[in-house]
Order: sequence, then C-alpha cells, then structure tokens
Amino acid sequence: MTDRAALLAHADQVLNGTVDLGVRGPRTAALLARRAFEDWLDETSRSWAVHANSDRAPTTSSKLVVLGALRGEELGETAKRVWHGLSRAVHHHAYELQPSVAEVRSLLRDLHAVIEQAKGDAST
Repeated sequence: MTDRAALLAHADQVLNGTVDLGVRGPRTAALLARRAFEDWLDETSRSWAVHANSDRAPTTSSKLVVLGALRGEELGETAKRVWHGLSRAVHHHAYELQPSVAEVRSLLRDLHAVIEQAKGDAST
C-alpha cells in the first residue's frame, strides 16, 4: 500500500469510527485526505512543474490551473472544488461548526474520482 493509499485508508477508518477520535474525527480525516491530495498533485505535476520559469516552486493554486489546462476543464474544476473543500474543512474558525462526517466523506469520494479520472486520462 502506498503512503497515499494508507492516508486515504486511515481517513476512511476515522470516518467509519474504526479509529475513534470523537468530534475531531471529520477534521482529522479531512487533513489526511488533503495530504493525500497534495501528494497526488505533486506527483501529477512533477513532469511539468520543473519547467516553471521561476525560482520558487509552483503553488497549489497554479498547479490546479495547469491541471485543468492539460487534463481537461472538468477534471481541473473538480480538483479545485475538492482542494478548496478539504482546505476549508481542516481550517478551524471559532465561528464555524466542525465539518460533518457526510461532508468529508463526500470530499473523499470526489478525491477518489479525481485520481481515477486522471489515471484514465493519462492512459489514453
């Protein structure tokens, strides 16, 4: 099992209650999923990110824009939505409720779909 797969498996375990973290569970699962997303995006962008004409590494936002340009608007927009959803879920604000299990589970489903769609696009 890859590190990314392990992160996603742990996120599923937290959401299913196999690993009980109480009210912190959904936010922790979102953090694990976001880390897996970052790993996938870094791997996906490695071949073209090295060609960036800058002394700094490309930001996640710029990688998402290029992902959409190279792999299709639908994949790019879904990836952006998942990224922003996971980012929102992991950041704590005193005036916001914890993310729900259903919300994080939906983001995880979408993340799996993005990864699978990208695999399909890359093999064609």
